Amino acid sequence: MPLFRYKVRDKEGQIVSGTLEGTDVATVVDKLDTLGYMPITIQEQKSGGASANIDIGRYFERVKPVDLINFTRQFVTLHRAGLPMLSAIGALQAQTRSKALARALDAIRKDLMGGAALSAAMAKFPRIFSDLYVNSIWAGETGGVLDEILDRLTMLLEHERKLRSDVSSAMRYPFILMIGFVVAIIVLSSFVLPKFTQLLTAVGGKMPLPTQILIAFTDFMSSFWYIIFLAMAGVGVLFYLFIRTGAGRLWWDRLKIRLPIFGPILYKLALSRFARMFETLDRTGLPILRSLSLVSKTVGNAYIAGCIEKIAESVRRGRGLAAPMREVGVFPPMVIQMVATGEESGALDDMLRQVSDYYDSEVEYAVKNLTAMIEPVMILFMGVGAIFLIVAILMPYMSILTSFGSGGGYGTK
Repeated sequence: MPLFRYKVRDKEGQIVSGTLEGTDVATVVDKLDTLGYMPITIQEQKSGGASANIDIGRYFERVKPVDLINFTRQFVTLHRAGLPMLSAIGALQAQTRSKALARALDAIRKDLMGGAALSAAMAKFPRIFSDLYVNSIWAGETGGVLDEILDRLTMLLEHERKLRSDVSSAMRYPFILMIGFVVAIIVLSSFVLPKFTQLLTAVGGKMPLPTQILIAFTDFMSSFWYIIFLAMAGVGVLFYLFIRTGAGRLWWDRLKIRLPIFGPILYKLALSRFARMFETLDRTGLPILRSLSLVSKTVGNAYIAGCIEKIAESVRRGRGLAAPMREVGVFPPMVIQMVATGEESGALDDMLRQVSDYYDSEVEYAVKNLTAMIEPVMILFMGVGAIFLIVAILMPYMSILTSFGSGGGYGTK
């Protein structure tokens, strides 16, 4: 289908330009008129022109979390103020400091002018807008609650950014210690330990076990480091490809919520998303089956999404919510009890909001505990490693002193 370059004037009188597909000029004029634009110029874009080049790099661009948060927060403000979608996207494109986000918003605006849905346009930039983000936008468009969904997305993005920031802060000092520890191993193993071992061999001493372990480890790493690197890279690529499949994603998402340290946080985040999104959609008057279908795509976990779909199937057969939730075995008793109470009292929305508020506070508390625990645990491991390194270096030195003290090696008869 031919591509036409246009220049139009929007409802606010601002000039907007872009490209649009159409069979002829009249079709493009009709599309622009439907979108509320007054055409100024429309020209067919010849194939092979500069605009025909495919920009592959955009699919690998990333946006800083703070830029995405600011975009989402400003977007909901402009949308709630009644600004047309295209005008809001254009204004945010001009304001953002992120070049990658500006380029994505420009492409999204052009797709919207072509009649695409916002979620479909955003889905073309998976490096910027995650599956959770796109599916949430889709749920907001479908349920007519885009403002509230954008508010919720802002909260989720801020939670995740705070989690990363707290974990990064807790890991900073142990990471510096780990780098120092690795440098110490390299220096001592390369310059100090060989001299000790030569001298200890010369005096007929026996190599201590910690020193033997350290020498064997450093020799192995120096000889096969490239094999180890390639093996780790290969395993990483295979794992990535595996979790991109349906079965792999299901297995990985199920495992994530059962991990010892981060699992409970991810689990509570998913429960909070479920309750908040369900409450938002149910309050709009959507049928429960439709709400459950949308919620299953916004929890951010394939395993929990599958459980929600099983609940929807049970509801379709005429059952309530509480009994199927109990049967799938993924929801805690407190959530099931509150949902059952909400069903009986007709206040399901209020119960779901309380569940979401509870798990939001639980996530915040768990993150604080996690950051308070990571640093001492890492320091403990570094301390144990440092003690082992000191012992591995000092023991041959002590053996040499003992040998000289007893007259061995250059000794006496």
